[in-house]
Amino acid sequence: MNARNILRSVIAIGAIFLSTQPSAATPPVVSNIRAAQRAGTHLVDIYYNVSDAEGNSPLTVYVAISANGGLNFNVPVFTLTGAVGPGVALGNDRHITWNAGTDWPGQFNSQCKVKIIADDGTAPPAPAGMAYIPALPFQMGDTFLENTASMPVHSVYVSRFFMDKFDVTREQWLDVYTWAIGNGYAFDNGGSFYGNNHPVHTVNWYDAVKWSNARSEKEGLTPCYYTDASQSAVYRSGQLGISNACVKWSATGYRLPTEAEWEKAARGGAAARRFPWGDTISRSQANYYGQPGGYDLGPAGYLNATTPVNAYAPNGYGLYDMAGNVWQWCWDVYDQNWYGQPAASSDDPHGPPTPASGRVLRGGAWFISANYSQCAYRNDNDPVSANGYFGFRCVRGG
Repeated sequence: MNARNILRSVIAIGAIFLSTQPSAATPPVVSNIRAAQRAGTHLVDIYYNVSDAEGNSPLTVYVAISANGGLNFNVPVFTLTGAVGPGVALGNDRHITWNAGTDWPGQFNSQCKVKIIADDGTAPPAPAGMAYIPALPFQMGDTFLENTASMPVHSVYVSRFFMDKFDVTREQWLDVYTWAIGNGYAFDNGGSFYGNNHPVHTVNWYDAVKWSNARSEKEGLTPCYYTDASQSAVYRSGQLGISNACVKWSATGYRLPTEAEWEKAARGGAAARRFPWGDTISRSQANYYGQPGGYDLGPAGYLNATTPVNAYAPNGYGLYDMAGNVWQWCWDVYDQNWYGQPAASSDDPHGPPTPASGRVLRGGAWFISANYSQCAYRNDNDPVSANGYFGFRCVRGG
């Protein structure tokens, strides 16, 4: 039998793709990437050089693999050893071993490319009340195979951005809302609250988008959302089914996170976890409806209200309530089959291009059981919907 027949469960590495991490003023430089299948095994050996003009070390190194010549990097890559992850030193011939037989069994492909990203951990200063999310790839989707709309797992590169540490609070909402209604804005809902320092709720998707624009204008920043693709008129009123083309993605202002940004941020730099902190959940970690059993440690029942936005510990990126409390509106149009489309694995995906009846919600809520609070769980609702457990938070470009 020839090598191809013996090794049908692994891939052949073709051309190499290079990427570096742009988070610092002088980012690390990755070069001389080489990769090859180890003869007679399901293992792939990857070598690379990495340098940093500022001498920052150790680094955190990530690997992404494409099966279509670099159009997208959606091959599952989990079983890695060697000079990968945190604590990697600068130098030449850094070596990573990927067990392709474990992560991608039954495959043979000659169009694969490897992308190596090195992060030196240098972060720009974050705006007040926001956390920095570095520009790195992550494995998006449900590795536990519990939610079909969250499969297949795919690698996504998301550029750096800033995210509100907390859901938009009562105080924050009212400050911007009061300014907005005096400056040409009109909302469907005025927002509701369970207390001071609690998240605003009973706001729909249109309210969240327009409020984000008002927040931008109030602070003298360029708004992100416009009434049509010409991006000439700022979106301030009405219920407009605006598309990706209506968004000025390079603007300095505030916007809702994309679904990819939200999930990356929720994971806090960790991979393959159900929740931001691990694989089980309890009321000491989030505000949700407890139904003890399996990964839900309870107690049973719920608190019948939101909790203050700083009531629970933050995740690895310093973000609070990325599980539970209130569902968080995201930008994207919802498509339950989106993850299987090539565009879902493109760099900085913005979701399906055509407006539809549903917009994405993420994170679960105080009224909802634990499975909805998983990092990978995808939900949606009509953008006109508003109730006691829909809220949001904003992001800004980095």
